[in-house]
Amino acid sequence: MSQIFEIDPRLNKTPFWLTIGCCILATIFYFSFTSKSFVPSPGHADKLYHGFAYAVLMGWWLQLYTNRRMRLGLVLLFIAMGACIELMQSFHPMRYFDLKDMLANAIGVLIAWVLGFMGFDQILYRFERRFWPG
Repeated sequence: MSQIFEIDPRLNKTPFWLTIGCCILATIFYFSFTSKSFVPSPGHADKLYHGFAYAVLMGWWLQLYTNRRMRLGLVLLFIAMGACIELMQSFHPMRYFDLKDMLANAIGVLIAWVLGFMGFDQILYRFERRFWPG
């Protein structure tokens, strides 16, 4: 059971990578509950931002966890997180619930998950090995 939660043992800078992952999470929560927008989003362009943010989130955590069940758990967790954030936004006076945002979040998570099967889950390992050894 403990192997599920084991972080990739090949990574040497695990606390640093975990900190960045938590910062990505915090950034998503921050921009989900503030009225600030750092990028203009004409029309439905914000759906691309949603998808991209959740793809980055999922892609980052795929770098850290190699266990397939843990990765599936992350997929479910991040999709549920995106759905819960959208639901909570309906109670915010300057935000609103948007089913398309929820869908964009889920698609971003799934795209990153699929890319993980294609070798994109090795970026941090390769970076460490090449630029930040031992």
